[in-house]
Amino acid sequence: MTRGAYNASFSPTRHAMTQPITMDQAGRIVLPKEVRRRLNLEPGARLMLDVVAQRIELTPEPQADAELLVTAGKRTVLRPTGKGFDAAAATRAERDAQSRRGSRG
Repeated sequence: MTRGAYNASFSPTRHAMTQPITMDQAGRIVLPKEVRRRLNLEPGARLMLDVVAQRIELTPEPQADAELLVTAGKRTVLRPTGKGFDAAAATRAERDAQSRRGSRG
């Protein structure tokens, strides 16, 4: 495989993506465009790095600009920001964080 070429496989049943990437001499990796698009990652996005057994897991941190607002009807909603927001990714990240906190107890 040539440098910079990606061979991604997508499993529609698991919604998972497996893709080989290369780390440079400084220890940096580049997340492929499709991964960044699927996870709504913009430049400057913060990721949580976890080492689990012999695996590296990167989880997007919830987006700080997605402020919660309690309406007069006592509903909790996201304050409009005019920016895109991936609620599913934020929910997964929060559940993963809760799971990590619970497993440390």
